[in-house]
Amino acid sequence: MMKRVIAATWLALAATASQAAQPQQGACLTSSEVSDLAQVVLPEAIGAAGVACASVLPASAAIRQTNGVMLTRYRSEADRAWPQAKRAIGKIGGVEGTAMLDSELVRPLLTTMLVAEVTKTIHIRDCASIERIVTALAPLPPRNTADVAAQILMLTIQAKTRKGEKIDLPVCFETAQ
Repeated sequence: MMKRVIAATWLALAATASQAAQPQQGACLTSSEVSDLAQVVLPEAIGAAGVACASVLPASAAIRQTNGVMLTRYRSEADRAWPQAKRAIGKIGGVEGTAMLDSELVRPLLTTMLVAEVTKTIHIRDCASIERIVTALAPLPPRNTADVAAQILMLTIQAKTRKGEKIDLPVCFETAQ
């Protein structure tokens, strides 16, 4: 799912480029790179969850806030993580070091598409749990929250891989030494 989203992002950008880049065969993302991507998407994902849950959560719910201390911190950290996330996108998209990555369209297109993928999986019955998770993680530094989200995503991908399901994001699974 996420690989297709990222691929779609690159296809849209490649349409305006003079030549399309070939995806890197065998390229995979490290845990740190997945965390960088999560860091960039997290503020918008929290906001989108708030919109999806607006009918069942009070206006005071953390995920329904559109600004404030928590989101300001998350957005600031997302800005700091963007250069690393951009390199990760280039790595799996086969466009590392190209001017395409410097387009002002890359980040908004990526976050919009990834957030749409995330929010379409939100069920109203999950809103209270999502609110509790965000509230519990809010005191932590945003990078810690991104690391938690990335690790959950990677565990999910690893479980799918074990079951023989196709994974959506090329992740390098590190083994314990």
